[in-house]
Amino acid sequence: MSSGTCPEVWVIDATALLFRAYYGMPARLSPAGEHVGAVLGLGHLLRGLLRRAPERVVLVFDAGRMTFRNRIDPRYKANRGEPPPDLAPQFELARRLGAAAGFVALSVPDFEADDLMATLARGAAAAGLRTRLLSVDKDLCQLVCDESPGVVLEDPRTQAVCDAAGVQQRMGVRPSQVVDYMALVGDTSDNVPGVAGVGPKAAQALIAAFGDLDSLYASLGQVATLPLRGAKGLSARLEAGREAAFLARTLVRLHDAVPLGALDLHAHTRWRGPGEDAEEFFAALGSPGALRGFRSIAAQDRA
Repeated sequence: MSSGTCPEVWVIDATALLFRAYYGMPARLSPAGEHVGAVLGLGHLLRGLLRRAPERVVLVFDAGRMTFRNRIDPRYKANRGEPPPDLAPQFELARRLGAAAGFVALSVPDFEADDLMATLARGAAAAGLRTRLLSVDKDLCQLVCDESPGVVLEDPRTQAVCDAAGVQQRMGVRPSQVVDYMALVGDTSDNVPGVAGVGPKAAQALIAAFGDLDSLYASLGQVATLPLRGAKGLSARLEAGREAAFLARTLVRLHDAVPLGALDLHAHTRWRGPGEDAEEFFAALGSPGALRGFRSIAAQDRA
């Protein structure tokens, strides 16, 4: 499936799909007694996406809970508990499933899946490829771009596609302003506080008035003149939260230069189905039917 004007690469947040599979699919044990229900569920979700016949596909995974952001601020994502004991061993199995099923499956220590998505989007643009990011993570709104070849964000469950106008509707700012907007409001899901007392409406108005975080803090004296409820006290809150705002901006900005090696997005990301060596892996999962499913889709694509 292409955009109609240029070839397209799908970049799938496979870690998010694995969590979705874990909570949405029944538990299952392999012949060796290992928990594999989430991994098999991930395979089911991936086959559903493949039936839409994407030309090029990359799977990205988180490499672990700790990243460079935790060195910047140890509080980052400290609000998240450990994964369930029966899910934790399935992360590595999920990466192995991706590779066995014939995907380019990437994870890089010290970086999040979102950073890999940012890096791939930048590389795809340089290669003349449109990027379709399959994820529900609002952080990725900062990557959306209408300028050709373009970047869109798609909800893998509903297939709803978000372009720049969609980001404006969802976040109240342009894609290029998402990072500075989130620096003000923070991100509770990642334990990034932002500026205390500055909510979404105020942040949207501030970004609309000043354009970005640097211009805002260079003009705090003008904040009180804005036609905004509570504007007179807002500059004091912003001054008190200056350090928090710039720290938050550092944390929410995605890193788009993750080392991925010599990955040719045109040649290496075309999905051609599982190789012959996949049989042992799927047999160990206790699901040769999943392998047949992947091979059936690959055969249909080649027909």
